[in-house]
Amino acid sequence: MPPETTTGLLAVDAISLQVINETLPRVVFVLPFILSIAIVPLAGPAHNHTPRGVVRPGPPIHAPGASGIIAGLAALFCRHEGHAGAFLAAIKESFFGSPASRAEQALSIILIIAVLVAVGTTVLIVLAPEEGEKFTEFYILGPRGKAADYPTEFMSGTPQTVIIGIGNQEYQDITYTVETFAVRSRFDEATNRSVIVSATLLDRFSVTVPHNQTVEQPYTFRIMDPNTNRLEFLLFREAPPEDQSDHIAASYRDLHLWLRVH
Repeated sequence: MPPETTTGLLAVDAISLQVINETLPRVVFVLPFILSIAIVPLAGPAHNHTPRGVVRPGPPIHAPGASGIIAGLAALFCRHEGHAGAFLAAIKESFFGSPASRAEQALSIILIIAVLVAVGTTVLIVLAPEEGEKFTEFYILGPRGKAADYPTEFMSGTPQTVIIGIGNQEYQDITYTVETFAVRSRFDEATNRSVIVSATLLDRFSVTVPHNQTVEQPYTFRIMDPNTNRLEFLLFREAPPEDQSDHIAASYRDLHLWLRVH
């Protein structure tokens, strides 16, 4: 529960017990704390990281059932039955006349409304938690499903396999598009960076990944040009642009493997 909500509840409780004393039963002001303690686990973490795996949903969040909360409140009510009667009598007197002053009656009503608003705010926070950070996990594994043994040196024309993984933490189902390019690049000493000489599109495919799930699928490719020295993997959240000039800059995520093709 946010600190500001708990602080507000403490303030309401302190003021009410000091000013009204026994006019309103203590159970009214204890109730928000009982509810807050019971329903805090319902909020859960804002973000639940999915371990890498094949279409693996996130672990369920266990929370106390509504029957447990109701049973606890019923026991509390039975224990303070006398105070509950005084509470109902106070409400009746507030609306239908009592020897108390108008200021005390008005303050009683305001305190009751404040408690109800505080409890309602807590329930809304639990039922509508804020979204965590949005991101997509994009990675490549070797043919054995590990971050090792990548096919980086081989004969041209021979089939090579890697595993492409996509983890969706975007809070919505997304159909991603993956493109692979056989790239021939050279190092430019003037700019101290690699410059792409040519890029040949090898493959393009789409995969739909639900929120909070990860999909890993094998991908087999062949490099025919022995001058190819890099394999580029591009991920797009939407359709790739029609302009083929700079797909790497336009991609949502990109990865590459350096190759030695004989």
